[in-house]
Amino acid sequence: MNPTAAILSSLLAMTLSACSSAAPEGDSENEVASKPKALVAPITEAQTINAGLAVGEQVPMEARLLDDQGETTFADILEKGAAVVVFTRSVEWCPYCQTQLKSINALVPELKERGYNLYGLSYDSPEQQQRFAKNQMLRYEMLSDQPSAVIDAFGLRDPQYSEGRAVGVPYASVFVIDKSGMIVAKWVSGDYKKRPTNEQILALVDSI
Repeated sequence: MNPTAAILSSLLAMTLSACSSAAPEGDSENEVASKPKALVAPITEAQTINAGLAVGEQVPMEARLLDDQGETTFADILEKGAAVVVFTRSVEWCPYCQTQLKSINALVPELKERGYNLYGLSYDSPEQQQRFAKNQMLRYEMLSDQPSAVIDAFGLRDPQYSEGRAVGVPYASVFVIDKSGMIVAKWVSGDYKKRPTNEQILALVDSI
């Protein structure tokens, strides 16, 4: 078992007690935001998959993204410091994503203490992301990848969707990136209902 998997497994017992309620059933791309909130369920080693850029590889530094100020790139982002990037499916229609994005808001100060800035990334438009961020008073930036070009550059597009609004969504993932643009830790879920808890994200960062 690799060090990251061992740390995540060791946290399972603790996080299970905090997440004892069942998540809603059904495929989330057919669910609407008005349905009951999903819980951020703890991840286990068996639910992670080997997908996307590997630890030790460089992120696409010049790939185009949009934030609330306009166009940006990872080169721009990493000038501000190392980053934890949470790839998520949609702020508009995925309740699991909405719950996760609300939950990680609490991580902002703890990650800053560790030298990391937090970002959420999805294929939603900047307007959709900004509306969600304002409504939820997010303290971190959202990054828009409407054409899923960055999602594809990371190798994270979920291949099970060939039609409908979920085309182009990424696997639910967390990437820890140093200031040089190198991936230093990551977690990719094979089940969109399973997202790491805040404790597991901090453990991932602390494992570096």
